[in-house]
Amino acid sequence: MRREWLVLIAVTLTLLFGSGTTFASMGIPLFAMAEEFHWSLAAAGAAFLATGIMCAVFSLAPMVLIPRIGGRWTVAIGSLLLAAGFMLASISRALPLFYFAAAVFGVAFALVANASGTYLVANWFGARAGRMIGIYMMVGALGDAILPPVAGALVGGTGGWRGYWLEIAVVAVLLAVLCVAFIREPPNAAEVAADNPRAEGWGYRTFLLSPRFLVLAAAMVGTQFVKIIVSADIVPHFAKIGLSVDGAQILGLHGLVGAAATGVSGWLTERYEPKLLLAGALAMETISMLLLAFGNTPWTAYAFVPLFGIGWSVTSLAATILLIRCFGNNSGTAALSTIWTLAGFATAGPAIAGYMADVTGSFVTALALFGVLLVPVAVAALFMNTSGRVVSGALVPQD
Repeated sequence: MRREWLVLIAVTLTLLFGSGTTFASMGIPLFAMAEEFHWSLAAAGAAFLATGIMCAVFSLAPMVLIPRIGGRWTVAIGSLLLAAGFMLASISRALPLFYFAAAVFGVAFALVANASGTYLVANWFGARAGRMIGIYMMVGALGDAILPPVAGALVGGTGGWRGYWLEIAVVAVLLAVLCVAFIREPPNAAEVAADNPRAEGWGYRTFLLSPRFLVLAAAMVGTQFVKIIVSADIVPHFAKIGLSVDGAQILGLHGLVGAAATGVSGWLTERYEPKLLLAGALAMETISMLLLAFGNTPWTAYAFVPLFGIGWSVTSLAATILLIRCFGNNSGTAALSTIWTLAGFATAGPAIAGYMADVTGSFVTALALFGVLLVPVAVAALFMNTSGRVVSGALVPQD
């Protein structure tokens, strides 16, 4: 098998596992722990904040580590850190220790997730990078489909939440071994290592102040806000409104839809304007969140699935493709890392939603509020100028 495909397989599996075990399904064992140890919804939701803060703090770590130790060891170390975090979670009996474990999840996720994978895929596949990033994100999104039902089954089994954390710790170690075996540095690794955003005409200050960057950052951070709230709170939300629908199953289904939509949208971004896909996807997220908030029937719960699955997945892919197109391979990856730093604010969502639920008695207000906040971002995306690349402060045509 060609080397670039082995690299793609390894980084895709780590994204699938990393996203599926942290943000996508952490709420399932956490809810079981909260019930056993009588933690409040707000206190339990704060664990997502611990993960997000550390993910944000270390989001630029791949861009620091890759030129020094390479993409292979960056991703492998991240997988080992995931295993360490899961081991800590398995022995947690009080919130402070679990918060520490959740913080380790965040550091690990920053190393194994989108920035490292996007860098490796973009530089291994060259002209085919856009399409391959679509495949990478599509298969990686299957973690959101596979892991929540698996987590629900394992937590509900004989091992409970303790057994679940130990089992996925073993898988994380095996993934680290796979990364060491499969991942190699791109053929132009020396050239890329010497590169930086300024070499492509982009200083950090320049793209941080770019209207296009601000819109794309708002789209991705807002999407992370609603996605993490849904992952953390859908099970207690259904319990509070008395809806007899399996929340873990809903999480798995929207993850499955999201994976399929990511693959299709990767193809669509080569044929249609990505900003139109981005605006439409954000609108779908808003509609889905309103359905989840105000619906109280199985029909509305299942109608939520395709709207939300397509919405968050297409938003993530379209925004990533736009970053690469507008900023270039390496600066685009740096911009993506910066956005993941900002996305740390999104992990405050479960704590905020939990507090609102403790005060109002339901998650309805929080779900609706964060869904509606995506509307102005969708409008801004629709009118965003993506016709050229800014170099040294001037807009020039795309290559």
